Amino acid sequence: MDWTALLEASLSFFLVILALAVAFMLVRMGGTFFRLSEFIKRLDEEVIPLLTRLQVTLEEVNSNLEKADDMMGTLVDATDSVEATTRAVQIAVTTPVKKAVGLSAGVTQAVSSLVDQYRGRG
Repeated sequence: MDWTALLEASLSFFLVILALAVAFMLVRMGGTFFRLSEFIKRLDEEVIPLLTRLQVTLEEVNSNLEKADDMMGTLVDATDSVEATTRAVQIAVTTPVKKAVGLSAGVTQAVSSLVDQYRGRG
C-alpha cells in the first residue's frame, strides 16, 4: 500500500465523518426550527388576543381620562364661581360694616367731645 492510497482512504474516512457530523447538526437544527415554529404559533395565538384586550383596555382608560378631564374642568368652573360669589359677599358685607364702624367711631368721638365740653363748663 502506498501513501497515496493511504491518504485517499484517510480523506474518505474524514469526509464520511464530516458528512455524518453535518447530517447530525442539520437534524438537530431541524428540530430546533420545528420547536421555534411551534413557539411562534403559540405566541401568535396567545399574544394577539392579549394585545387586542390591552388595546380595548387602553381605549376605556382614555375614555375615563377624558371624563375625568371634563369633571376637572367643571370643578374649576365651580371653584371660580364660588370664588366670585365669595368676593361679592365679602364686598357686600364688609362695606356696610366699615361704614358702621366709621359711623360708630364718629359718634363715639362726638359723644366724647360733648362730654368733655360739658365737663369743661361745669
